[in-house]
Amino acid sequence: MDNDTKLINLALDAGEIMIQNGAETFRVKDTMRRILGTTGRENIEATALVTLLLATLPREDQRPLSMMRAIHSRSVNFQKVCHVNDMSRAFVEGRITLDEAIYYLDQISHEKEYRLLTRVIFYGLIASCFSFLSSRSALDGFVAQIIGTLLGFLVHWTNRQKMPYFLPIFLHGCFVAFMACGLHPLFPGTRVDTIIIGGLMPLFPGVTFSKAMRDILEGSIISGYTKLVEAVVIAVSLAGGVGMTLSYFI
Repeated sequence: MDNDTKLINLALDAGEIMIQNGAETFRVKDTMRRILGTTGRENIEATALVTLLLATLPREDQRPLSMMRAIHSRSVNFQKVCHVNDMSRAFVEGRITLDEAIYYLDQISHEKEYRLLTRVIFYGLIASCFSFLSSRSALDGFVAQIIGTLLGFLVHWTNRQKMPYFLPIFLHGCFVAFMACGLHPLFPGTRVDTIIIGGLMPLFPGVTFSKAMRDILEGSIISGYTKLVEAVVIAVSLAGGVGMTLSYFI
């Protein structure tokens, strides 16, 4: 594989990791252009959408080299985004070689995520804190922590299943409302509404919405509106799951 092919693959790999882990598309485009710009050539192009990356590298005696990369999954892991940024800066500044950059990027892509137990604990903690802030009741916080912890296990399980993108989100909303209503007879002093609010907080698309606004303000209109629609559909799916479950109990 020649250096041009290695370089354009490095740019696409970096962009793919950033998009998959929650980076803004304008930041992804900037990173890809800086990596390709180390050749010193003009008319370099890099395009980043939520589901697609495209890079073009001109060559002197040959046709331009263009490559495309589809994005099939997205989540939020800013640690990987920061590591890719550090790698790209080191490569652009000449502190590491092309082969070293490829090696570091491979290490970043295979970084282990937080353990299941850690994620489950923080699901419960987030739900508990938000529920307590809403009602100032330690009992509400305790019940919300139980629901949030179980929700963490459910999210882990649904992520491993082949389901339509928004169906698991709908099921998560149903689960939170069902557990809040189901546990209310066991803890009659609790408020179902604040427990549901706390339980839903780990699922709200706040990061997606903020990234959408940032992309729109930076001029990445297509990606910004795509993320905005995604955030709205996630919120509607959660609301639909909660509403359907509450209508059953009421």
